[in-house]
Amino acid sequence: MSMASTTSPVTTVWFVDDSADEYFLADFSFRKERIGLDLEHFEAFDSFAAHLGELSETELHTSIAVIDLNLTVSKGSDGIAQLRRKDRYQGMILGVCSGSDDPAGRQSCLEAGADFFVAKPLNRKALLTMADQVPSLHQNDAEDGDLGFIRDDYSPPK
Repeated sequence: MSMASTTSPVTTVWFVDDSADEYFLADFSFRKERIGLDLEHFEAFDSFAAHLGELSETELHTSIAVIDLNLTVSKGSDGIAQLRRKDRYQGMILGVCSGSDDPAGRQSCLEAGADFFVAKPLNRKALLTMADQVPSLHQNDAEDGDLGFIRDDYSPPK
């Protein structure tokens, strides 16, 4: 049985970065630049992966994960590859952020299954760049002017 595709609002950005300074900048940017998404922070990939296991399919599909390329314990590309090996995470929007735009780092992330690669800090500009790289993600600002996004490729579970 075929399910019709619907448009779903993106509600949350999960930011996996072990730098307190980067999280501070992201949180500040989300408030100052009127980004209408919840920002949830994880310092370690393992705690993030455990959190994902507790979420519904809808929560997975209405969120975006942004993983730092150079976590202290692991590489963001390794985390992306780990998630992409599981059917449950195939439809998630997963990507990597980095303080540099090293072509080799970008390529390894995309080969691991990342949907996007953006430069830090995680702010309005990074989110708009992300939307340019993910064909199913579209800017959809709220009536109050907050930056928002929708996905046009999500079929809710029945």
